[in-house]
Amino acid sequence: MGYIEILESVDKKIVIEEKGLKITEDALLLSNFLRKYFSKKNKNLKNKKSVILEIGAGQGIMSLLISEIDVLEKIIAVEVQKDVYEILEKNIEINNLNKKIIPLNKNIKNINGKYDFIFSNPPYKKINSGKLSKNKSECISKYEILLTLEELFKEIRRLLNNHGEFFVIVPNSRLNDVFKYIYENNMNILSIEINRYKKMDLVIVHGKKGGKIKSEIKIDFF
Repeated sequence: MGYIEILESVDKKIVIEEKGLKITEDALLLSNFLRKYFSKKNKNLKNKKSVILEIGAGQGIMSLLISEIDVLEKIIAVEVQKDVYEILEKNIEINNLNKKIIPLNKNIKNINGKYDFIFSNPPYKKINSGKLSKNKSECISKYEILLTLEELFKEIRRLLNNHGEFFVIVPNSRLNDVFKYIYENNMNILSIEINRYKKMDLVIVHGKKGGKIKSEIKIDFF
């Protein structure tokens, strides 16, 4: 049985399923990073409206948290799991965000088009890295079952406009892999934000498709 949680910072509410996914620290950190980033970038965009794509939207927590960003005309929220997608739809509906957040119940590999920005809190655990949960939704959301990190960055490159930007959060244990996949797909890293969480670091990687390779990467610690 689910419950409704109030997101006071953005005056929104979200349905949370007891047996499904919860609001996690990595989702909150990435949402906060995006809100700060676009707040600064707003001056440079000069009222240009952009479309942002979320890969693995889950129940919609991150799309809801960034829905107030003015320069984002649309948020395309892609969620492959049908049962989780139905909760995503419900959360969009109860917040009257049907015109801002467009949900898609598809595998990201079947999505077409080009986007200015892409963000994701992806499944990052390798299948052989621990005991799998009995909950199917949790397994697919946390483990590389339907989408590996390597596949994620291939899809990001395919779907980004030239000079488009991406934002991904992973634990530090997968950071070397992320760097490898970014550079293999001829993309660049612009900045890294390292957040201490329990016994690991949660790292936000902000990068770009195209442009000159930067020899310096901005690194922030929190």
